[in-house]
Amino acid sequence: MSQHAAALLSPTAAPEEQWIVTANALADGSVRYLTSARTWTGDLQQAWFGPASAAEAMLVWSRAQEAVVCDPYILALDRVEERLVPRSQRERIRAEGPRPTLRRLGYDAGRAEPVRHAV
Repeated sequence: MSQHAAALLSPTAAPEEQWIVTANALADGSVRYLTSARTWTGDLQQAWFGPASAAEAMLVWSRAQEAVVCDPYILALDRVEERLVPRSQRERIRAEGPRPTLRRLGYDAGRAEPVRHAV
């Protein structure tokens, strides 16, 4: 049997579904993940994860954090070789892709309008 075939048949090769809570930061629109200490991080690998029932309870707590984040929701991931991997392409891009924030786009929280740059 080839190494590739053996890896596919190995019980450790199968992904394990996990759930996390994610949202966007109010200050700059950046992606945030809830940690086990009930703080927010931009690093997916530091996110709290657990079964769907526990994620629902964490989501209820997250919805009360409207001064920090907006629109929290739960998201299914696979845990592959100790890494959390989003199932959908959208969430993979959100976790690993470019991170345009409102500050980088010219928005200054202290101003009423975005800063316009000459083209």
